[in-house]
Amino acid sequence: MQMVVNSFDLMMGFGAAVPYTSLAQKAMSRHFRCLKDAIQVQLKQSCELLGEKEGAGGGLTKGETPRLKVLEQSLRQQRAFHQMGMMDQEAWRPQRGLPERSVNVLRAWLFEHFLHPYVFLNSPI
Repeated sequence: MQMVVNSFDLMMGFGAAVPYTSLAQKAMSRHFRCLKDAIQVQLKQSCELLGEKEGAGGGLTKGETPRLKVLEQSLRQQRAFHQMGMMDQEAWRPQRGLPERSVNVLRAWLFEHFLHPYVFLNSPI
């Protein structure tokens, strides 16, 4: 902003930018106030969705949301465990169908017997 004021003063004379800078400052202030209000509305909606009460700060500094911090921390911890291989990938999902090893054995047997469907005369029965 100061660079624009300096170049305006250089072209039009000293002090010529004062009325324009005050208008620009008011417009920017209004813009950032609207932005601040929108952020506050978003935070309020998020807190309501998480079940937090507005006045239940309990000694927290302004802008601190403890439940969001706890959720974020638990997600980070799960992601770290998952990346290190310490957590079963789908431990929460019930087993469906045959286990992977059984499927591989069955697939190999079927593949072998579909290639040679008839019993050979010299093979033991």
